[in-house]
Amino acid sequence: MDTKLKAVGKIQKIEEKQRDCVGRQLESMRQHHTHLKLQLSQLADLKKHSGQTALMAPSLNSAILMNLNSVNLMLQKMLVHHEYEQAVMQAQCFSVQKVLEQKHARVQKLEKVLERWRAKQKYEKARKEQKLFEDIINCRFNRKAL
Repeated sequence: MDTKLKAVGKIQKIEEKQRDCVGRQLESMRQHHTHLKLQLSQLADLKKHSGQTALMAPSLNSAILMNLNSVNLMLQKMLVHHEYEQAVMQAQCFSVQKVLEQKHARVQKLEKVLERWRAKQKYEKARKEQKLFEDIINCRFNRKAL
């Protein structure tokens, strides 16, 4: 029984380490996701602002309009790219969150098994001690009778 307890204890520690590692990975991914959200909003603001400033120019010529069109195209591509990257990051975060929940559930199950086995071991030890005391008392009682 002791070897089982040690083995489950080691497995539990390994699972806890893996769970903590996945937790750190998830936190890092969430920070990256937040950073992407910020960049996306900044790009949207930049696109909005660049269009407004160009239209407020006193004179619009073809070069300014071509530059404005080029800037808008580049910003649109960047926005689409960042939206795609954000969606991918969100899906990865969701996946890692599920893995973290599974790891946490496994650690909890191992803790319950460990507690149950320790309680069983404690009960068996108490039962053996009780049996030993009964045998000692019976042995003394039988000696007095002789």
